Amino acid sequence: MGKTILLGVTGSIAAFKACDLIGMFRKKGYTVKCVMSQDAKWFITPLTLETLTGEKVAKDMFELPEKRTPEHIALADEADIILIAPATADVMGKIAGGMCPDILTCTVLASDKPVVFAPAMNDKMFKNAMVRENIEKLKKNGYHFIDPVKGRLACGKEGIGHLAPLETVVSETEIILKKRG
Repeated sequence: MGKTILLGVTGSIAAFKACDLIGMFRKKGYTVKCVMSQDAKWFITPLTLETLTGEKVAKDMFELPEKRTPEHIALADEADIILIAPATADVMGKIAGGMCPDILTCTVLASDKPVVFAPAMNDKMFKNAMVRENIEKLKKNGYHFIDPVKGRLACGKEGIGHLAPLETVVSETEIILKKRG
């Protein structure tokens, strides 16, 4: 297959699901590289993601790159698609506003490849007018979304905001990747 998926992991309780996504994509023959937001490290360790991908995890904007090219530029160039799963309101808002205070947002803004968001958050956050505006702004600018589903949320309640089933995330990502050619 030869395609590379750059998996962006953010500070959501659903970050642990990145482990299963990595396994599912690798089983299909994809190379998976990871980039983490600073908050993601509260939920899952870089060592876990490095072990599962066999690749160094990008986690700090100011870590010295192994190559001459700045890491966020190299990651953007090497990826065939960027999947942010789980995607938090925070990260989507930063990207929608053109802000790039960390390695994940810098990589997305430096990329001309398809970017897919798979949001996961509390239902009230997902329904918040500002979050909805950011999602619409991102969609208008060509970003793709895999909508969350109704499910058990971290607060213990049921609501829309649960990360979409991983099979759906994988299949939708593959469809977008194939459209890109």
